Amino acid sequence: MKFNRGRRRSRDSEIAACYGEERLSELPSDVVVKVLGTVKTQWKSNAEDRLSELPNDLLLNILERVGTLDAIRTCILSKRLQELPTMLSQIVIDLSPRDLFEMDGVVAEVTDKILSTRSPHITVHKLKLKFFLVPSRCLSIGKSVGLAMVIQKLDAAEFEIMTQKDFSHCTDAHRLLYAKKFNDFVSDCPDAFAGLTRLHLRNMRFGKSDISNILSHCKRLEFLSFFECDEGVRSVLYVEHAQLVELVIIFGKFETVELACLPKLQRMSYRDWQYDDNPLVLGFVPQLSKLSLACPYLSGKTLNLSKLLANAPTVSDLYLEFRSEKVTHCNHFYPILINCMMHNLCTTCMHYYF
Repeated sequence: MKFNRGRRRSRDSEIAACYGEERLSELPSDVVVKVLGTVKTQWKSNAEDRLSELPNDLLLNILERVGTLDAIRTCILSKRLQELPTMLSQIVIDLSPRDLFEMDGVVAEVTDKILSTRSPHITVHKLKLKFFLVPSRCLSIGKSVGLAMVIQKLDAAEFEIMTQKDFSHCTDAHRLLYAKKFNDFVSDCPDAFAGLTRLHLRNMRFGKSDISNILSHCKRLEFLSFFECDEGVRSVLYVEHAQLVELVIIFGKFETVELACLPKLQRMSYRDWQYDDNPLVLGFVPQLSKLSLACPYLSGKTLNLSKLLANAPTVSDLYLEFRSEKVTHCNHFYPILINCMMHNLCTTCMHYYF
């Protein structure tokens, strides 16, 4: 009977742990951070390490609901917990620009320590790093991530590259310098970029064909975002990529963006272009279903929606916002509009301000 009671008690503990994990999964990240902070206070006041008594699976579930830096801070409090950061399946360092300035160098150090000491048998389901474009630290991050991609399994990896100057204080000279630094980063760390799935760039003026070269290195890339990036005033951007699913372009001085061959592209957003002659050309985009175009403050030549959307019959979610922009849509446009409206789960939003 004692043996059976022990087994029953064990089963009850397992059920309670699973139930607790489900309940924790419903909590938002900020609440989990507060809970961990409360636990820290209790440890300091009562000298009790109750959190470390939980099974590893539940602890990892908790830790992965906060940022990786918060998880590491929590694990410092207990010797048993100190091994857990190397077991995380999600590594996310996504700080505000202010915090990045204050914690200069931490991202590179933490990334290297976690990736270099973890078991190659534990899959990283998500790696997301935001960091400044400082060559020495970029090189450290790139080498660490590149090595991990060679000897470990990374399902998804994301870089968000920040620049020391904000876009409002960036000159053309700054943008040229940042683009050169990023090109060097790509050349120095080919393994990291070969496995990258998401990339955010800002405040860079590339040379002709630089962006095509970057895309050729990023073979697994599924998401690409440009903010205040181009290849020069009135440059033409040709985009070809076998895996890209989503493309976002905001500002920049491209005269035309031509989506030449993107067989897997599903979502495209283009905002605030500078020249309204022929801002976007849709080539081979057979899976494009969501298109967002917004240029709220330009006026000039007429934008012909029928021509622009002629090669995109699969679009079912369309958002258009043009203030003071001349827009025409002839009879060829209406079948596309009807196609959008017939999809119950999608919406068509058009905002014209004349």
